[in-house]
Amino acid sequence: MKLHKKLMIVYLVTILLPIVGLTNYFLNQMSDLIIRYVSDSYQKILVQSNNGIYYNIRFYESILDNLTVSESVQNVLSEPDVYREKGIIIMNREISRAVRFIQAYQATDVESIEFFSTSPDVMSDGVYLFPVDRLRKVLGLNEIPDSKFWILEQYDGKYYYALVRPIYSIGEFKKIGYIKLTIQIPSVTYVQETMGSKAVDASGSLIIADSKGTIMFNPDTDQLGKLLPQEIVERTSADRSSESELNLHIQGTDYVMWYRKLQNVDWTMYLLVPKASIQSKVNEIRQTIVTVSIICMIIFSFLTLLITRQLTRGIRRLHAKVSRVGRGVLSTSRRVRVKGDEIDELDRNFDNMLDNLRDLIHQNYVEKLERREMELNFLQAQINPHFLYNTLDAIKNEIDMDEKQTAIGMVVALADLFRISVSKGSNTILFEQEIDHANCYLKILEIRFGARHTIEWQIDQRIPSLYTLKIILQPLLENAIQHGLKGMARGSVTVIGELTEQAVIVTVRDNGVGMTKAQAETLLSDHSPSKGIGLYNVNSRIRMYFGSEYGLSIKSELGKGTDVVLTLPVLEEVEHV
Repeated sequence: MKLHKKLMIVYLVTILLPIVGLTNYFLNQMSDLIIRYVSDSYQKILVQSNNGIYYNIRFYESILDNLTVSESVQNVLSEPDVYREKGIIIMNREISRAVRFIQAYQATDVESIEFFSTSPDVMSDGVYLFPVDRLRKVLGLNEIPDSKFWILEQYDGKYYYALVRPIYSIGEFKKIGYIKLTIQIPSVTYVQETMGSKAVDASGSLIIADSKGTIMFNPDTDQLGKLLPQEIVERTSADRSSESELNLHIQGTDYVMWYRKLQNVDWTMYLLVPKASIQSKVNEIRQTIVTVSIICMIIFSFLTLLITRQLTRGIRRLHAKVSRVGRGVLSTSRRVRVKGDEIDELDRNFDNMLDNLRDLIHQNYVEKLERREMELNFLQAQINPHFLYNTLDAIKNEIDMDEKQTAIGMVVALADLFRISVSKGSNTILFEQEIDHANCYLKILEIRFGARHTIEWQIDQRIPSLYTLKIILQPLLENAIQHGLKGMARGSVTVIGELTEQAVIVTVRDNGVGMTKAQAETLLSDHSPSKGIGLYNVNSRIRMYFGSEYGLSIKSELGKGTDVVLTLPVLEEVEHV
């Protein structure tokens, strides 16, 4: 592990990790405080809503209390015969006078005020006074309770609250009828409308239900008149006056619920808030602190990294140089040297040592390279007089036998062969020219000895446009014909050229006598001057130019023929050599 990384680890263990631990501890403590604060806030909302709704209920109940003792209402309900004699119009006027003041000045949200007489022969005005049977029908009850009660009514597609209570005669204290006050829902539960949107999370709900579990109020009006979810009923059935905090799971969502019984009425308020909304406030603060902490840690870590890298810069530079030397790279980048610490002094001495070592290696390498190049050029040059002598001797024989056309053909083929061999002094030619050079050699052999063997070319059409070293195919063909097919009356040589992404692979295959593995290895490891340029020379030239991964390989089996495989790099430009 690198030195600056070790220093970074020390920094993480001694500084960063303790800071992260302390930050996490304080975040947890802060989260607990926020959750307690949010819980207290919601409970205060429940208490305030409870008080407000209780005040509204008492207000409308006081209206009924005033109306039940009204002289006009008492006279109409306790003496129906007297008012029957006066007529419906006077009776309606008397009742209207009693309720007009309340509707006009005290309760503008009162939808209707109705009186129901227990007298079987009461005369109904169709506006205020009705028989008690109508009330039973409206309420859907056979027996009407003798105490006041609230119900939820619906007509014309809209919900209303109805407050019903019995009316007793002041003089005889007997039940003479009932009064029903119909009120618009917001008039009673306006607390939710005014403060709920600010205090209660938008995803929470303030629900009011009666003792039977019927929902009397819900921000979602579609839920009015329905029963409470079974989960709420089960958790609150033991103690409906509890103010404790409960955790519920309703329809796949986790909620926190507070509930409180309303005073003076058999209703209970439920405040349901999703846990996610409570946690959102904590998560928002946590996310802010974590984000700031991460940014600070990144900045501190980056600064620490810069400092440690600066402190270990000299060691890393020296380490890189030693690593390059270990890979065989002796070059150094010379810098302006200034006076520094001990590491800089060691770096300068190491550069001086590399300079001296590189000079010695270069001197020794250049001498060996020049000697090797001279040997290869000498071996390559041997083919010229050898071919020239044999071919000119054959031309002389053809002229002596008066075979002028044959002699002319040999002269033309020899001229083309040497034109390609010279190639303006360049060691690199196109594959197309190299193939022409080999064909010139084969043509000369055919003229001299006749078409004794068949030669087949199977070259990928992309190969001729690539570059290669010159005079590498002719020695392979010469070796195949003179040695592989030696003693055979009729043989065949196939030249196969394949192009891959990494190399050009040319295989010269003959069906001749073949050789043993030991003989094949001898051809590439040693050579005799009497054999001319030979396979060894071709292999040495390729490896010297392109590296040890290229060159020749021989696959042969005695009596079955030989494959000489030539592997070359893909050269699209002559500058790539």
